Amino acid sequence: MPEFITIGKSKLFYNFLKNEILGGEYKPGDKFPSIRELAGKYGISKITVNSVISSLVTEGLLYSEQGKGTYVSENKRQPLRNKKMIGVMLFDFRLESDVEIGLFNGIQENLKDDYFIIPYNSYDNVDMFYKGLKGFMELDVDGIIMVPPSSEDYDVALIKRILCKDIPIVLINRKIPSLKADFFSLDFMKSTCRAVKYILSLGRKHILLAKHSSPSIGTEMCEGYYMALEEAGISRDRRCVVTWRRDGENAEDVLRQHIQGVDGIVASDFFIYKARKVIYESTKHIQKGLSIIGINDTVYSRFMNPPISAVPYPSLEIGKAAIEALTDRIENKREIDMEKTFDPEIIIRSS
Repeated sequence: MPEFITIGKSKLFYNFLKNEILGGEYKPGDKFPSIRELAGKYGISKITVNSVISSLVTEGLLYSEQGKGTYVSENKRQPLRNKKMIGVMLFDFRLESDVEIGLFNGIQENLKDDYFIIPYNSYDNVDMFYKGLKGFMELDVDGIIMVPPSSEDYDVALIKRILCKDIPIVLINRKIPSLKADFFSLDFMKSTCRAVKYILSLGRKHILLAKHSSPSIGTEMCEGYYMALEEAGISRDRRCVVTWRRDGENAEDVLRQHIQGVDGIVASDFFIYKARKVIYESTKHIQKGLSIIGINDTVYSRFMNPPISAVPYPSLEIGKAAIEALTDRIENKREIDMEKTFDPEIIIRSS
């Protein structure tokens, strides 16, 4: 059984299935294996398989029937010669979290017929990030959409050497200094400010901010936090601002040091979920003695007991904006960079 590895996994798998179809392994009219079956058989994520199947359908090698499945076409057209390749680099397509899957779906659902996606996992690792960029350039992709690693410890000179040609780029959540690119993100400053104001409106006074370890996002969250306190006439207490690691492994320790002195928390819902044991074991009762607002509104917000209020990350909207901006840059040769941040309303639940 073939093994599909490295940056070209999507392209390799696409070529493998295409050759299987054109070589007669699957006959016209045969029902094609499901996404779940292919993912399990070849050890590839369902997102990658779905992307490849979509490309094969677009090219006329396969066709789908609603509610029945995917079938091999009678007349197998050759691939479109001018099909555009888009490299998409997120943290980990395997996670299937609300944010990752939402971004990818937003991109794929708004992808034009003559485009297809090459997905790549950076695992939030800078070296893997450089490797992904090199792979995209070797594949000669027509554009790149990416979420840069959260450490923001980039070697900008190296990135520019890797990107050896002028290529359209869209960055999500974090910018890379001096890199020409469009940019889309949640407005972390406004979202944090809105969250803190809401908790203050409930009569709380001592609010803990667990800011993201990503420097730029953490700075924006602090700005929003202090803005809300200032407007409420509450003095700053830097002891109420803490940083957590993205893997969440220090979440319990961080919250355990502060839980007894606060009556409100604003943090990523992932942080809150990882530290839920500390909350449940404390004397703080969610809603009565402790108000919580999560940032992102992933499944973790809804897994809490009770489900927590949250600022939703607009992943579908950002994915849509990213692919539309990239397509516009490719097709219309737009030179002026585009930038937009999203400022969604809080979803009020039981916290």
